[in-house]
Amino acid sequence: MSVDKESVVLSFLNLFHGDQWPDFDQAVSMFAENCVCYVVYPTTPPVKGRAALRQELERQARDSSNPKCVINAVANNGKQVFVERVDSFLTLGKPLSISINSVFDVNDDGLIEGWREYMDPMTTARQLGISFEDLAKLLEG
Repeated sequence: MSVDKESVVLSFLNLFHGDQWPDFDQAVSMFAENCVCYVVYPTTPPVKGRAALRQELERQARDSSNPKCVINAVANNGKQVFVERVDSFLTLGKPLSISINSVFDVNDDGLIEGWREYMDPMTTARQLGISFEDLAKLLEG
């Protein structure tokens, strides 16, 4: 029986709805132990492994609250799942809305092996009223 890879990705993204961040242990359990993820591909260094991904999500939660994810489109080619979405947060006390295109690599066991986020960082910096350099520092922790 084959894995519905879109469902795997949508289940993960659906954790990011509401006033609180999701349970990070639950979120990272959807990833392969040796996953490789990028907060902003190729700008930020890769986050490698479940433990590092959990730390990255915790880092993001320190600066942001009220995560919401609105999915506009989903497609797949059998291995990768492509998602167009808008994520909204309160970041540094300011409302932030980011248009994102993501690529998720999902293995045949139904675990996410790769996650790459593509977005325009300058739009994000403008919304936060900070420089691109300060945004880069924020993204890298």
